[in-house]
Amino acid sequence: MNIRTNLLSGIIFGIFSIIFILLVPSQIAVPAFDNGGPSPRIIPYMVLGGTLISSVALIIQSLVFKKERIIIFDFKFDKAALTILGIMILFGAVMLNFGFITSVVIVLPMMLFVLGERKPFIYGFTILGGIGVYYLFIEVFNISLPAFGG
Repeated sequence: MNIRTNLLSGIIFGIFSIIFILLVPSQIAVPAFDNGGPSPRIIPYMVLGGTLISSVALIIQSLVFKKERIIIFDFKFDKAALTILGIMILFGAVMLNFGFITSVVIVLPMMLFVLGERKPFIYGFTILGGIGVYYLFIEVFNISLPAFGG
């Protein structure tokens, strides 16, 4: 499958920026009092506006100026990368529903197995490292992560 990168990325990010521009008013409240400063919505609008302008420029570059980079997508070649991407999405889903430690214990060994790692020491090191990261966030950074049960 041939993918036209400028056109496809321009369309995708253009759609995302329009959706997010429409969502900003419902997600970021404006203060009830006017202190004369800029609205809290100004930075998101600037970033999303820049994204939309860049997306339109990519679409114009592809359709009008015929400047395009075509990537050939071969599923056999990219299967491992797509599998890892799926496992990373699974990590997020398990973390939200069952907690960070549970996702470290279940999903990270799956990722190691898919990547071809077979040494038990690496599995244990990865799990202990993930639990160490959890306690680093809790104790040092004072940022709470869901431990068990989301």
